[in-house]
Parts: sequence; structure tokens; C-alpha cells
Amino acid sequence: MQILAIDLGSDVLPALALGAEPPEPDVMERPPRSRRERLFSSAVVGRILFLGGIQALCVTTVFFWHVGSSGIPFDDFTKDTPVYREAITMVQAGIVLSQFFNALAVRTDRQSILNVGLLSNPALLAAGGFGIALMAAISYVPLLQDVFHTAPLDAADWAVLTGLGTLPLIADEVRKWWLRRRADPPKGAQR
Repeated sequence: MQILAIDLGSDVLPALALGAEPPEPDVMERPPRSRRERLFSSAVVGRILFLGGIQALCVTTVFFWHVGSSGIPFDDFTKDTPVYREAITMVQAGIVLSQFFNALAVRTDRQSILNVGLLSNPALLAAGGFGIALMAAISYVPLLQDVFHTAPLDAADWAVLTGLGTLPLIADEVRKWWLRRRADPPKGAQR
């Protein structure tokens, strides 16, 4: 149920909003792609593994950190333990938040999101806000807690998850900077 909520609540609408994203300004200056280039080129697969790996590492760390910090020995830890519900809620919220920041990151391939403007795609912001609001409802509304087996998160949990959620965006900004740096010749050098 949680996976379905993530897919329907925080993936579909942002994907539609990303589909309406205007192309990067320098797209016509780039050489055309080869007709033989696959949709999932090595660059695309590499970016998926890079950003997905960061997200997976963060939410897995949050899960084990929350369980470990509870003081309950792992041998005594079961799905009926309230800490388990808290931990899986943190994982679900972590995925939703990191997906929002990931959507901001993948708006461009090389250009910084700061140059494009964080607020320049209001549909994406609204879609991300909807996904986060849905996650909050799943966390706080008792009926939804019963359906999704979740628990309420406190402000510190949300702060940790937001901080970790920004890591894919920051990492992709560094990647884009590196690509731009490699593509631009040093000042004073001839082309």
C-alpha cells in the first residue's frame, strides 16, 4: 500500500509537470544524438543509479538509525513494535521528500537549477506539494495510519528527512557544475 501511495501520490503528477518543462537554453547548440543512441543511454542509466543510490542510501540509513536509536534490540524488533511503524513511515516520507528534490534536480541536464529558477515550474511545485501533503495525511490521519500502517512523525523527523532529501539535488548540482566545467574551455584558451 505504501509503494502504491508513493507511486500515485508523489511520482505521477511530478512526472507530468516535468513533461511540460521547457528545454534548456543551449539545447540547440549541442550536437544531435545518434539515431542508434538508446533511450536509456549510459549517461541516463548512470544518472539514475547516481541519484537513486543516494536516495536509497539515505532512506535505508534513516530506517536503521531510527530502529537502532530506539534502544530495542534487533532480536526483539517485530512489525508489531510501534518503532517499526515509525521507521517505515520515515522511509516512506524520506522517499517522497527526496523524490521532490530529485524532480527539481532532473529539470535540467547541465544547467543549474539556480539559473533556471526554483519557482519557474509552478506545476512541479504544486505536484510536489501535493505528494508531501498526502504523505503528511498518511502519517497523521488515524484512518490512513491504519490503512498504511504508519505513525505520526515529529518536527525533528521531518527536519532530518528534509535535510537528507536535499542530498540528491545538491549532488546533481555538483555533477552539473562538473559537466559545465569540462565543456567550457579555460579563459584565455582558444577553441
